[in-house]
Amino acid sequence: LGAEPIELPTIRIEPLADFTELDGVLARLADFRWVFFASSNAVDQVFARLEHHHQDSRALGSVKVGAIGPATAEALLRRGIAADFVPTRPISEVVVQELSSLEWTGVPVLLPGADIGRDALAQGLSGFGARVERVAAYRTVPATGMAGRAQDALRQGIDIVTFTSSSTVRNLMGLLNGDKGALERSKIACIGPTTEATARELGLRVDMVASQHTVDGLVDTLVEYFGQT
Repeated sequence: LGAEPIELPTIRIEPLADFTELDGVLARLADFRWVFFASSNAVDQVFARLEHHHQDSRALGSVKVGAIGPATAEALLRRGIAADFVPTRPISEVVVQELSSLEWTGVPVLLPGADIGRDALAQGLSGFGARVERVAAYRTVPATGMAGRAQDALRQGIDIVTFTSSSTVRNLMGLLNGDKGALERSKIACIGPTTEATARELGLRVDMVASQHTVDGLVDTLVEYFGQT
């Protein structure tokens, strides 16, 4: 398309330092009626632990599986699992609304995900009466050694900065020591409304939000935006 992307990772996905809790939960998957995966990272890390214990997708054979977004659903399909639920939009509030028609009272639900993350889905399902258990499947940590690179790139001039999660917003601002002025000359694009909200909370101007909350959707939004300017 002619753009010159500069990749600047602000987060790293790392395995847990201690797998005791995760392994314990995975050993009793049959106790749950639903398992919701919020990201492909959660899928990857859960299956890494299953494989470590010489298990495969059959370990999830007795539960219904939800995938919060098309990329997550694709990650499950690569492991032979067709998700029983994929929301129309991968936003916790939309997910909760679309699940509200089901009976959740007393239903045991597992939510494997990052060691840090939003509680909207857990809170929503708990509000419906579900017995929700969250478990960390991986760690999200700030990338190191990127501060100078970020500052240099922005100083030289960046037309657009894209954010693909709330963590990427927070961590870039951390690399910039909270200097919002470093982003004043750049357009800012967010993958979805949750990321947008985080950016605005940190005082950033958001110029565009992807209508489809995926990386492909974000690219489409950029193409459309610059096609009009």
